[in-house]
Amino acid sequence: MRRHVIWRAEEPISTIVVGRGLNDILTDIAISGPRRRAVILCQPPTETLAASYVSLLATAGMETERYTVPDGEEAKQLGVVEDVYNFLNGGGFTRDDLIVGVGGGALTDVAGFVGGTYLRGVPVMYVATTLIAAVDAAIGGKTGVNVGGKNLAGVFAHPEAVLIDIDIIDQLPLELKREGAAEALKTGFIEDLAIVEAYERDGLDVDLDEIVNRSVAVKVAVVNDDFKERGRRAILNYGHTVGHAIETTTGRSHAESVSIGTVAAGAASRAMFDFTGEERQRAVLREVGLPISASDADAGAVRAQMDRDKKRDSEGLRMVLLQDFGIPELVHANDATVRAAFEGIGLA
Repeated sequence: MRRHVIWRAEEPISTIVVGRGLNDILTDIAISGPRRRAVILCQPPTETLAASYVSLLATAGMETERYTVPDGEEAKQLGVVEDVYNFLNGGGFTRDDLIVGVGGGALTDVAGFVGGTYLRGVPVMYVATTLIAAVDAAIGGKTGVNVGGKNLAGVFAHPEAVLIDIDIIDQLPLELKREGAAEALKTGFIEDLAIVEAYERDGLDVDLDEIVNRSVAVKVAVVNDDFKERGRRAILNYGHTVGHAIETTTGRSHAESVSIGTVAAGAASRAMFDFTGEERQRAVLREVGLPISASDADAGAVRAQMDRDKKRDSEGLRMVLLQDFGIPELVHANDATVRAAFEGIGLA
């Protein structure tokens, strides 16, 4: 079992535990302090697991309820958030109580947003049940809902703890392991090439203990340097500028869109920095079964969505590109850069 602690101002803000069989740790964290009750937020695929946690905490003497939000990205709507607020308010939920978000990245985004805003902030804990949440979405205190674009409304709010039980992740269907590989590989491209090498060697049979711990370690280090994304944290958006636009305009999954966005960023990196790893990126993404082109997308719609991306600033659109593996750089993307990115994914 490994613990990763995010620090700020020399105080621990969020403890991330990666291990196996973490029910005792979940209970210990949940019943700490003055807490008298918990609400477990879940989605339909995690209702059974959430119900087991309700029983677990009830046995420990904690009043616990379950609340189910819609599946996938459908949960990330302001209307859903308002419904959760009303549920908490109707039950007399206080700042001394706890929200436990059990699920993948969409669920942790919603649970974190609710926790960061209801009563101006209540304690939250995540149990990440997908690989994509374990290596990325649940780590770092970013929350968000979709308002005219991906995650355009959100708040930076660290959960009290994140539990990543590899026993749960190991049991995921192949498709969800493939989706998680998109974000894990992104982390490898920008910082830890050993992650890429593991997928090149073992495909989706990689050692998930290693992949999760390496990915979490990278993200914790980056977030420690730059919690509110004033600088270095932006490197974690590699592949996401085009990727989020693909996701929003085509309805592809987040992981497929990030994979395509990564290829686009690689092509733009070659054009700007003579990056030589473009084909290696394509090969490993193809090897694990992720898409590498978006020739069926509407280029105009994708570009228009990019121009609404939250990563833009007063000088225009920003993209994370690679000088080489492990050497990312945040740049302002001109028309030539975007054109190179689009050409790389067959988008004309």
